[in-house]
Amino acid sequence: MTDTTSAIAPILTALRSLPLWILAGLALTGYAVLFVPPFGGIDPEAFRREWGIWIWIEAIAFSILAIARGAEAGVGAYIASKQATAARRVLRFIPLSRQCWWHLAKQKDNSYISQMSLDVQASNTSDRPVQIVRVQLVRPKAKLAHADASLPMAGSPYHSSRHPVPPHGTVPARVHLMARGVLGAKGKPIKITIKITDQYAEEYRLKRIIVSSHDQPEQPPTLAERLRRSRVYKALRREAQPMPPAMPWTFSTGPGYLEMCQSILDEERRAYAARGRIRGGLGSLNVTLQSEPNAGWTTEGEIPQLLWSQDKAKPVVSPNLDRLLRVHATLSPEDRDNLERYLLSRLCKESPFADVAYFVFLALHRVGRTIDALKTARTHLAGDAVFGYSDLLGTLSAVVSHEHFSIDPNLYPLILGALEGDAEHDFRLRQKINTARLEHLDRAAAPRDSSAG
Repeated sequence: MTDTTSAIAPILTALRSLPLWILAGLALTGYAVLFVPPFGGIDPEAFRREWGIWIWIEAIAFSILAIARGAEAGVGAYIASKQATAARRVLRFIPLSRQCWWHLAKQKDNSYISQMSLDVQASNTSDRPVQIVRVQLVRPKAKLAHADASLPMAGSPYHSSRHPVPPHGTVPARVHLMARGVLGAKGKPIKITIKITDQYAEEYRLKRIIVSSHDQPEQPPTLAERLRRSRVYKALRREAQPMPPAMPWTFSTGPGYLEMCQSILDEERRAYAARGRIRGGLGSLNVTLQSEPNAGWTTEGEIPQLLWSQDKAKPVVSPNLDRLLRVHATLSPEDRDNLERYLLSRLCKESPFADVAYFVFLALHRVGRTIDALKTARTHLAGDAVFGYSDLLGTLSAVVSHEHFSIDPNLYPLILGALEGDAEHDFRLRQKINTARLEHLDRAAAPRDSSAG
């Protein structure tokens, strides 16, 4: 056995050193001897009868060796390619599952947008900064309306998609995705796969990320609910349904200042069309629906900051609002009341200015009609198809965030009373009011504490 092994070993070594083209050539030579027809007066048939079995063995053996050598070369090239690609991918991503959520948002055209937010820990193993330039949704397949990854700047908590991952550093990245359509059952977790591309065109896949939902899951309809949805029930209900309450506000038509007011509202609608809800904006206002410090982003374990500090807060202003308030200031008390009644009458679903109800509300808030505006909007605007009532609550939430230092604390209980039982999303308005009342209590106690000391 030892002699046989020692005799075969040099043969195997020699075969291993042969390149693929020689092995394939020897295999083809064997097949040629077996199948080439007579030519030049030479008939290989006698040779095939005597040596055919050995030629077959040679052809098959070298064919197997050629296939094996080709497979080895292919696998080796694949492994080398994967290793080279892995060496170029200098970023490492770890999804933080506790800070991932998705929300199903209905649009004013009755379509749906699936909004997703993922917190991902990004690490850079190289000695150069690397920027994330593109984020894509791989699964489930959907058309993206928006996708980006925001990272903090060195030494600052503020995030931007222009900030890179620092060399040999680890930073939290927030990935935002907005996909058209319904990606899963409302209120239920979904499983997604995303692809991230860096500035060097290297791609990274984060597979099977489980994203929980902030929405309440939909319960299967009961028999009573199914009956209520039937056509017969709806027809009977329409016949028996009482008329909605009439708009309590009337105004005198004809004065020129109402035409000027309407021109200002038309201009605000133009601003809202360019910078509206789908982009998180509020027309000409200098704030957005996300009006909390640091854009609402909070490091895990920290208490979210809902109100701006006095040195960083900014009053909610707008050039169109300034125009409207200037018109209001030039009027007599009787005309002012008429203008305010006109604005209050615009806070309804049928109003041509329902989509800029946030602006109408802010103007009424500035002239001291906050509670009248809230009650009117809740009764006649809530449930509208253009998110006017939702934007209105978002604007009030922004006002409290930025102006809680100057708001009369006696107004807060009246606001809460006007909104009691309201199920509309309030952009954490109630939480902000509670925090503002506590801060006002602290400021009121500060002089007594200093005098006692």
